Amino acid sequence: MILNKDIETIILVANKNELSFNSTSESTFVYEIGVGKVNALLSIATLYEDIKALGISPVLLNVGTVGCTRHPIGHVLYPAYYAQGDAYTDGFFLENTLFFKGQGVLESISRDEFRYEDALLTSDRFINVNTAFYQDIKHFNPLAFDMESYALANFCFQKNLTFHSIKIVSDNCDGTVKDWESILGEISGRLGDILDQFMKKLDNEKAAAVSIS
Repeated sequence: MILNKDIETIILVANKNELSFNSTSESTFVYEIGVGKVNALLSIATLYEDIKALGISPVLLNVGTVGCTRHPIGHVLYPAYYAQGDAYTDGFFLENTLFFKGQGVLESISRDEFRYEDALLTSDRFINVNTAFYQDIKHFNPLAFDMESYALANFCFQKNLTFHSIKIVSDNCDGTVKDWESILGEISGRLGDILDQFMKKLDNEKAAAVSIS
């Protein structure tokens, strides 16, 4: 499918192998953004130019896998807080760090308002609980870790785009990321089913909004 004026929802996925989902709706577009914050930002910037050219205002939905120490593999998460996860939690680096809250409409909030325990932290690495880096941040008890969401959330906030995310736990940050591909085969179908349900929920909300207006 080619991005066109009828598109209402764009699914952003780092690697299409993460998602077993075949939409029959002509208003849904799956867009592969690549792994990591840099690839994600470059991809969504390109996508944004196409969106502007078409004059459309689609919902952007980031779907994919996360590392998590608190939930088992296969558990589905709906993050509502996003932050830069590599660093930096103290010092002058915080001057250029934003903290985001929301599903749909995003807002920038203060660090004091930010709920790390409900947050998805975005890093440029797979998190391992046995590393010194994790020991420095474990007291925050974050919900999960990924490699793209913060870049996407930040861009959507800057451009006033509607942003949602659905994530599924693919590893427990225990150094077994080498099993990711085999685990992916087991959970991608479940994530596809969850996404299908979420898409129906969005459609129902849109229909309800139209009927009210």
